[in-house]
Amino acid sequence: MQQIGTLAGLRRYPVKSMSGEDLAEARVTFAGIMGDRVYAFIDVDNKSDFPWMTGRKSHEMILFRPRFMEAPRPAEGIPRMEQYAVEVTTPEGRQFRMGDEFTKHLEERFGRPLRLRFSERSMTDSRPISILGLSTIRALSEEVGIDLDRRRFRENFYVEWQDPKLSFEDELIGRELLVGAEVTLQVVKKDARCVMIGLDPETAEPSPQVLEHVSRKYGGCAGVYGAVLREGIVRASDPVLLI
Repeated sequence: MQQIGTLAGLRRYPVKSMSGEDLAEARVTFAGIMGDRVYAFIDVDNKSDFPWMTGRKSHEMILFRPRFMEAPRPAEGIPRMEQYAVEVTTPEGRQFRMGDEFTKHLEERFGRPLRLRFSERSMTDSRPISILGLSTIRALSEEVGIDLDRRRFRENFYVEWQDPKLSFEDELIGRELLVGAEVTLQVVKKDARCVMIGLDPETAEPSPQVLEHVSRKYGGCAGVYGAVLREGIVRASDPVLLI
């Protein structure tokens, strides 16, 4: 095996499309990072194959800050149900426990009927783990003329590759990676992007030129998805090895 990078950032999102949290360590299961996107809101009137209420429909959704009241502990294995209890802080500073009252607040705010969904399996758009190289973010920042905060891309793993070229991660599709001492991933496909990468994570202000550039020059993709072949614990600063 050959080390090809270092895990420079580890992030999960307790509620789909809301703000995420940086982690020092996390348990990775076949379904993804434990606690990642375990809550989501469904737009009841949306009958498409993408029924989620997300920042695509209301940009300010990314400004809501959820946190686990008693976060699932990586070393404990399967969490107790109470460890999935979440409190959410609105952009104005109000706090809600996840449940009917918060759902009603969002319905009134967004003007549409919503249904709260919970699943221990991460409700991701495609595959359990998303991966992006910091070199890709730096290169895109230079190309579009904006210092792109990596939080725009809403990844699970941010990696500092030893090869600093843009989109180095694309070359890993079909290959297997060992992250830390336990977790094995197979890189399976590119990550197709949407308007979310054009939203400032602090203000939700849109910069549509970001997605326009990625679409025009890179086929709308930035980063890759991975399937989990072996579960375990990963830690920020873990080595990433090519198997």
